[in-house]
Amino acid sequence: MRWAVYIPLPSDRRIVRRLKTGFIMARLLIMYIVLALLKHLVPLTWLVRWVWCPPVGPRDREAEWRLTSIVLRLSRLTGLPDRDCLQRSLLLYRVLSQVGAEPTLVVGFQKTNGRLQGHAWVTVDDCSVVEPEAELVGFSPALCFGLRGELLPG
Repeated sequence: MRWAVYIPLPSDRRIVRRLKTGFIMARLLIMYIVLALLKHLVPLTWLVRWVWCPPVGPRDREAEWRLTSIVLRLSRLTGLPDRDCLQRSLLLYRVLSQVGAEPTLVVGFQKTNGRLQGHAWVTVDDCSVVEPEAELVGFSPALCFGLRGELLPG
């Protein structure tokens, strides 16, 4: 009598999902690198208008979560999580606008030990997407960008 050994293989759907995630990550990595350069060369108001994308359909909360996690992985890969807040936020603003989340890009400042510090973050439904709200309390929002990269009043 022969015994068959069953080795479970990942389903085709799982392979396709991993390939799709890898492709998205590669595409976003290129955008992340481009934004790292452009943030030094292009006025912020132009850059924000350029990265905003019209939604491709109704709001997709699963895609929001998946794309946010991919952008965070890219940010961690750089090893500069405290210095990449602007390009990370620009990229989040782009991918979240594409999936219909209506994100707001916020740039704020705080004074610590006599030094002025800036920070950028993204909110959706008036809640920060990545940073805990407690970390943002000391920052005073100076610029907020909404739909189509338009500067919001106030």
